[in-house]
Amino acid sequence: MTDLVPVITPAASVPAVIFTPVERIVRLCDLGIARENLRHGEPPDDDIPTLAATLKAAGQLQPVTVRPGRGKKEQAFMALDGRRRRLALALLLEAGDIDEDYPVRAYVETDPARQAAAVLLTNTAVPVHVADVIAAIGRMLKSKLTITAMARALGYDEIEIKRLAALSGVAPAALVALKAGRITLRQTRLLARLPDLQEQKDIAQLRHRG
Repeated sequence: MTDLVPVITPAASVPAVIFTPVERIVRLCDLGIARENLRHGEPPDDDIPTLAATLKAAGQLQPVTVRPGRGKKEQAFMALDGRRRRLALALLLEAGDIDEDYPVRAYVETDPARQAAAVLLTNTAVPVHVADVIAAIGRMLKSKLTITAMARALGYDEIEIKRLAALSGVAPAALVALKAGRITLRQTRLLARLPDLQEQKDIAQLRHRG
């Protein structure tokens, strides 16, 4: 009896998208840190002075990825990645080593999907905690980025984006406790179901204190 050999028909070849970013120079005084940045609002870490010294000695070797500023409250360009480099340059500015017109190499992203990709996919030097991802998705939603666009850009299933987006309105204290390992993702979901934000905050802070 002859064994039947399955014939595998190769799927239609889909060419990979090739995108070549255009580099431009922006002034340091025109560069802020976007709220979508995963570590927006966090204080400088202990290695920022070392990074500042490296930038002073070697210059900026890697461009930051930015988007155009929105409205009067933002600077002309807002960094989606490159927060630590921006903080290091601020140290050099404070020390008088550079001035506000210091030229910063940047890739300016105007496409919402690629902006979303820049937020998460270029932040690979430090592992990204799910609490940071939830907070970032919340900021992206406030920027009117759709679930579909985030899923396509980040390589997530839409259902997973929706699940994490559902947690973006939880009390910030809950995300702090989640990041600290004081509560689990499942417990965070349970907290998010409570209608009272103050109650969410109180429970999260209680668990955080241990």
